[in-house]
Parts: sequence; structure tokens; C-alpha cells
Amino acid sequence: MSGTNAQIVREAIADYRNKIFDEVENRCRKFCSNLCQEAIKARKSAPGAHNFTGNLINSIVVCLYRNREPIDAYYAAQYVPKAIQVKMRFRKRKSYRFNPDYDGEKSHYLPTVQTNGGWGVDDARHFFQEYTPKGKNLFDIVVVYPVEYASWIEMKRGTTGIMQAYAHAGSVGTNFLMLQRR
Repeated sequence: MSGTNAQIVREAIADYRNKIFDEVENRCRKFCSNLCQEAIKARKSAPGAHNFTGNLINSIVVCLYRNREPIDAYYAAQYVPKAIQVKMRFRKRKSYRFNPDYDGEKSHYLPTVQTNGGWGVDDARHFFQEYTPKGKNLFDIVVVYPVEYASWIEMKRGTTGIMQAYAHAGSVGTNFLMLQRR
């Protein structure tokens, strides 16, 4: 094969490869949007879940990376009402009182986890900008609840919805992302 023909073949293969990767990326984008909405639904439907400020649910983010570079993020804050105030800070004695809270109820709460006092959606944006996936995958999809107390809520109450979001990702992800001939 002459040098010109070999170059043409290499370019054709590279073009075909890029088209496939672009198609996979489009499917990943759709999946990420769906997964974000499922994570929201899982949080809202978790038995015993309660949103005092709305920062936990607003912090949910599904991030898409290609070759370890950030491509797009799907923020729960795009789909739910914004938080009603900044994250509560740890207090020893005086609880926060809400009338109404994010879920529309009269409530009070004494937080036990220290926070930066910011907004959950800002934590989500910061995570997406700062995180770099560890592996060498072509695409990485990361689901995260980055507020400081998300782990505490999941460990103590099991109401973040993250386990249901992971289960959803595992059960529908492969089929959602499979390339099919049309």
C-alpha cells in the first residue's frame, strides 16, 4: 500500500472512531441527565427524608468526563427549587427554626456536622471543576452529593438516595449506553 493510500485509510479510521466516540458521548449526556433526575427522585422518595434548607438536594450533581477532562455537569439545582438558605453550621445549643422549611413544614434542627455555611449548588459546581477521575477511561460518569453532611445523613438515616441512584445506574446504564444499529 502506498504512503498516500495508507494515510487515507488512517484518516478514515480516525474519522470513524471519532464519530463513534461522539455518539457514545451523546448517549452519556442523555444518561447523565436521566441519572440526575433519578437521584432527585430517590432523595425525595426516601422514607424519612426531610429537607430543611434544600442544600443537600441542590448539591446533587452528575458529572461527565471524557479522557479525564470535564465535559458537562447535570445539577439537581436545574430541576428543583433553590435552597431557602445557606447550609446550617454546627451549633452546641441553639437549633435552627424554620417556618416553613424547604419541604414546607414548620421544623427545627440542631446540626451536628460543621459546614462552610455556603450553598449546596456551589459545592456541586466546585466539585465538577476540581475533580479529576483517577482511571484512564474514555468516559467517566460520577454521581456525587458534595455537601459536608451527606455521608452523615446516609450513614445515620440512609435517606440521601445515593444508593438508589447507584442501583439505577447499574440496572439501566449498560442498556442506555449500548450502541445499536439503526
